[in-house]
Amino acid sequence: MTKMIQMKCWGHMRKTSDYGLNALCNFMIKKERWFKLWFLVMTLSLFLLSSWGSVAQTSIETPTAEHVLLRAVVSETNPVPYAMFSTEGKLMGGISKNLIDKIGQLNQMPVLYLDVPRARVEGWLISNQADVGCFLSPDWVSRPKELAWVGPLFHSSQLVVRRSDSKPILGLSDMYHKRVGTIRGFVYPELEQAFAERLITRDDAHSLESNLTRLAQGRLDAVMAVDLSLGYVLSKRQFDAELSYDPLWTQPPAIYCAISMESPLRPALQESFNNLHKSGYIQQLLQQYQPTALSSDNQD
Repeated sequence: MTKMIQMKCWGHMRKTSDYGLNALCNFMIKKERWFKLWFLVMTLSLFLLSSWGSVAQTSIETPTAEHVLLRAVVSETNPVPYAMFSTEGKLMGGISKNLIDKIGQLNQMPVLYLDVPRARVEGWLISNQADVGCFLSPDWVSRPKELAWVGPLFHSSQLVVRRSDSKPILGLSDMYHKRVGTIRGFVYPELEQAFAERLITRDDAHSLESNLTRLAQGRLDAVMAVDLSLGYVLSKRQFDAELSYDPLWTQPPAIYCAISMESPLRPALQESFNNLHKSGYIQQLLQQYQPTALSSDNQD
């Protein structure tokens, strides 16, 4: 095209000395050169954009296993030794972390721990904001059929802790008109009706240790605890008063892990939990966190 313009312009310029016409021809020749350069740049840009889009689309549609995270909810209100947090609020250890780290290792997935308030754990699992949460029970949630349960992993004996100079608590009526220390967000099926009717005063705290401190100070009449947690705390510190405990009058509850029904990891997680349970790994893990057994001397 450039040669055609040049030939026509040179033919005109040989026939006339018109300055304006000559200037117009020169402009058309230069304009054609710029157009060819612009066309080349635009073509190259479109090619690069198309190639980059294809690569980006491929990376999104076919994520590698390295990008899959196991999202586990572990609340800071979980009693020790089920969950152990640093003073900065970071999960540092405990049965929950050991167990879920093992599940992540078996499936070659990094674990993302989510510190979710206990009362919101069920909602996070049902809405698939998390894949798994452990040390739960179908009796402790409002919509158990909307979760996949693995277990029972073990049974946990519930205890009522009191000062040693007080009367034993052997039945529900022995707790009437008493202030009982509980953990914020936890459900106590045996006591819920009495709480609702205000026959028993529920007094929440952030940890079992805090409740035992208040009990020793006379600010509570009793504290709800589980055997593993109570044994662990009593092995680590002394309190201002001698404490005793009585077993709750009901059967020890079964403890499970709950998996989100909507999680694409559900089949793999269920298989991994079942395999660990059959291998005896969970019982061995629990044994590691039992530094001393609760002595019968603590009971009246």
